Amino acid sequence: MALVSAAAFGSLSILAKLAYAAGLGTFQLLAFRFVLAGGGMIALALVARQSPLLLARRRMLALFAVGALIYTGQSLSYFTALRSLPASLCVLIVYMYPSFVVLAGWIFLRRAVSRWHVVALIASFLGLVLLVGGAQLTLSWALVFAIASAVIYTAYIMVGERVMSGVPAIPANALIMSGAALSFCILAAVGGQLSVPPTAGGWAAGIALALLPTMVAISFFMAALPRIGGARAALLSTLEPVITVLLAVVILGDRLTPPQVIGGVLVLVALVLVQAAHLWSPRAPLK
Repeated sequence: MALVSAAAFGSLSILAKLAYAAGLGTFQLLAFRFVLAGGGMIALALVARQSPLLLARRRMLALFAVGALIYTGQSLSYFTALRSLPASLCVLIVYMYPSFVVLAGWIFLRRAVSRWHVVALIASFLGLVLLVGGAQLTLSWALVFAIASAVIYTAYIMVGERVMSGVPAIPANALIMSGAALSFCILAAVGGQLSVPPTAGGWAAGIALALLPTMVAISFFMAALPRIGGARAALLSTLEPVITVLLAVVILGDRLTPPQVIGGVLVLVALVLVQAAHLWSPRAPLK
């Protein structure tokens, strides 16, 4: 189940690229994704008898706000970067977020940092340098958005750790996605993109985006937790960027230069080191 979840999460960037190729706009795609995913998660919560309405009002509003503000910012940054950068490069940059969480926990929460965390930090930042330098990129807005996505997701993890404490994952995710759905519908309306996909390919990519890396990935991850434990599930989730890179190479024709390959390996090593340290509780949804 954890492997299915990792594979589903890993399809996110590929499906986004396919949706863009089918003519969908960024606001349009994200509004479509989160309206479907939010509705699906609410239905799943009702089936599981975990209605979000059973939560305290302040907790409901906090989770909704996290989705409407922080999660919206992270998703928008990432999907904007995907418009210009290769999917494989984007995902490896964004998956520096575990090292950012280590750093933020040390700076803001005075959490202990072990020598393995230090090794992970050095590996991830060196990996970023090689990824960006290996692509021979000049500083661009797309690159800024990719790095910003990892930074915002770090904030999402730090805030979500408090807001989601003691709250079942399904209703929490339903509220977060509903908040994101509202924000993206407003942005799409203002940007003149509040419409359904114009082509069959757009519908297929949009529906797949709402189902696979959202509902299926989260549901299977949560189902795996009681069976294999949080530690093993978290470690198996490190396969997500690997799956994304492989799919990008096979489906999209992405190619990494040798320095980028080394940089990607360093980022993945850092990811495994941080996940193995059990630094945070089981995650809420990505990307």
